[in-house]
Amino acid sequence: MDLQGIRKQLDDFAAGKLTPSEKEDLQQALAALTEEERLELFPVDDYLQQGKFELPEDEVTAAMERVRTATGYSGKRTVLSQWKKISQYAAMFILVSGSLFFLWKNGFIAGNKKNVQVAKRYHTMRVPDGNHGTLLLPDGTRITVNGGSELSFPEEFEGSERIVYLKEGEAYFEIAQDAEHPFIVNTQQLKVQVLGTSFSIRDYNNEKKASVFVNSGRIAVTAGTSLELIAGTGSILDKDKGTIIKEETDISNVAAWIRGECIFQDAGLQEVLQVLQHKYAIQFEVKDPELLKHRFTATFRNNSIQSVMQQLKLMSNISYTITDNHIIIQ
Repeated sequence: MDLQGIRKQLDDFAAGKLTPSEKEDLQQALAALTEEERLELFPVDDYLQQGKFELPEDEVTAAMERVRTATGYSGKRTVLSQWKKISQYAAMFILVSGSLFFLWKNGFIAGNKKNVQVAKRYHTMRVPDGNHGTLLLPDGTRITVNGGSELSFPEEFEGSERIVYLKEGEAYFEIAQDAEHPFIVNTQQLKVQVLGTSFSIRDYNNEKKASVFVNSGRIAVTAGTSLELIAGTGSILDKDKGTIIKEETDISNVAAWIRGECIFQDAGLQEVLQVLQHKYAIQFEVKDPELLKHRFTATFRNNSIQSVMQQLKLMSNISYTITDNHIIIQ
């Protein structure tokens, strides 16, 4: 969920429109924010200087009581009048997540901070196009991240669930078995829950579809509705229509990109170019939209981009020019 999506969810939360499940997803998304993202989402200093928002005192009191209960803090009550100048989003952040980030930042809680529970710390792994990255989590889970991807993960897992966020891109997960602590991957469009398995997720912001394919084990995918997938099956979400379908897949192709391979089975030119973009760090420009109707069945194994484009040309009537990292197709 991006910052714009979080803002919309916060508005829906304030309007009482969120279901318990959606509130939980919002809380998890807020917890995964980096400090920079929190500052962008909740510009507290600006709001304090402008005095732009006035908050109902009962909401402020409820937020304070929630924090006091969560931390066990028993000191004197902070002067609530200071709270009335906090942005509405910052207040909702506290109401939803119970985070003390803004309380500490503005000195609203006095007392010994060593008694206050610090919010879970997340790290972000960004992999540029043309590269792969591998991450080994503390629980033994191994994640291979494709180019053009961003993954957020905690320093250590706490509580009953192991949660990471694939903010954008594609990744292959080999989940360490732990029946008592389900592993959850959240993307902007999908929620995937597993106990122990291996699977691939693809969800790039500029693509109209998001997909999950299972190599081993069993997973549950939620995108409005829920699907259960086993090895050899996958799901494809149409972002525009909001529909998700289940289909069988060739297991050997699930993580072909990790082996440096590009495997296309009756794939449209648009899909082909999207895969090549992240493998080779190349930007494509298609001059004639009619060319997108071409379909390709091919396998490329560690070929250069020049070799790939030449073979695509031989398979159809497209022509192309390459200038640095930009390819024009016409």
